[in-house]
Amino acid sequence: MKKISYFFAMCMVGVFAFVSCASAPKMKDVSDPTEIIEHKGTAFGVAQPNWVQEVLFTSNQKALQKALGIDKHVWVVTKQGENLDFVSNWADQVEARAQISASIKQGISDFVGAHLVGDDGDVEETVERYSARASAITVSGLNKEADWWFRGITKADKKAGREPKYTYLVVYSLDEDLYQKQIKKAFNGEDDKVVDDLIHYLMNYTMVLGKE
Repeated sequence: MKKISYFFAMCMVGVFAFVSCASAPKMKDVSDPTEIIEHKGTAFGVAQPNWVQEVLFTSNQKALQKALGIDKHVWVVTKQGENLDFVSNWADQVEARAQISASIKQGISDFVGAHLVGDDGDVEETVERYSARASAITVSGLNKEADWWFRGITKADKKAGREPKYTYLVVYSLDEDLYQKQIKKAFNGEDDKVVDDLIHYLMNYTMVLGKE
C-alpha cells in the first residue's frame, strides 16, 4: 500500500454563550419557534439549566463542558416521543451506549476523510481499518451526568394538527484521560503521530445525538 500523507487542520470554533437569567420558568424562552407546554422544572418553579440551552443551539464540546461545569468529555443523547417514560427509558437503557459508539465511529470517519489524502483505494482502506478499530473503544467508565425533558410542539406540527411531543435529553461523560487511553489502545500499531492527531480531533468532537 502506498504511503498516505496526512495533514492536520486546526479549526477555531466560536463558543456561543447562552445565559438564562430567569428565576422562574419562561416557556417561550426554551426553544422558539417550539411552543413549550411544560418541562422538568415546571411543577417546582425551576428554570431550565443553562446546559439545555447549549444543547439546543450548539454542539461545541468546550461550551457544553463549561455549561455543565464538568471537565470531562461529554455526549448528549436525545429522544423524542409522545410518552415520557418510554423515551427516557429508551434513551437511558437502550440507545445511549449504542449512539455514543456510533458517534465515535463517525468522528473517526470524519477525521480520516478530512486529514488523509492519497489514492482513493488507500484512503478507503484506511477508513475501513480505522472504523474496525473504533469498535474496540468500549467507553468503559461512562457516567450519566444530567438529564432534562420538555413537552412542546413546533408551529408546523401545531398547524398540521399533530400532538405535542416530549423531548428527553441525557448527558453522559467520560474522563478524558481514560478516553484517550482507550483510543490509544484501540489504535495500537498505527502511526503515533496520526493517532495523536486523531485523539486531539476526538477530544474536540461533539455530536448531539437524537432520533425519533
